[in-house]
Amino acid sequence: MDGTSSSGINIPPDIPLSLNVLVIDTDPEALEFIKKSCEENIRCKDISHQAIICFESSMAVEVLLKKEIDIHLIVMELHMPMLNGYEFMQFLDEEGFDIPFVMMSSKYDGFPWSSVEKAFELGAIEYFFKPFRGRDHLLDLWSPFLKHYIARRKEDETSDGEAKDDETSDGEAKADDTLHKKDDTP
Repeated sequence: MDGTSSSGINIPPDIPLSLNVLVIDTDPEALEFIKKSCEENIRCKDISHQAIICFESSMAVEVLLKKEIDIHLIVMELHMPMLNGYEFMQFLDEEGFDIPFVMMSSKYDGFPWSSVEKAFELGAIEYFFKPFRGRDHLLDLWSPFLKHYIARRKEDETSDGEAKDDETSDGEAKADDTLHKKDDTP
């Protein structure tokens, strides 16, 4: 049956059955923790998670531009060489990628409220703070994807409704104009 998993949960047909998470960081401990979070995903056992690891932002750009793997979520360290997290988000926007983005940075940088604000202004869906070691729980990577998915679905429904309203309004205006036109035929 379409859209139903083995546990009986109805999964919409446009939800991927395997969540591919592009992870970009130079910190091996953070990468390993996120990879483990993918392998032992805690939120949605019916959908497997796979981490695609990149140590450089240029590697991640290459993965995205090749389009060999559907990427469903990006988790990236803010402070990266070549392209930092903000620049990477701008690249995504310029290239037309609509992929939920999670920014992360270290708590050792102080509490970066301006970083958090800027990340959300640029379109981040979540912000993670490192270090991850010593945490009792793994990261929930399913929720940021689902949050983005639901927001996009609502946007699509709203824009579909507005398009129908516009068509109706234009149609009514045209009908109204024809009713009030002066007949200049002799």
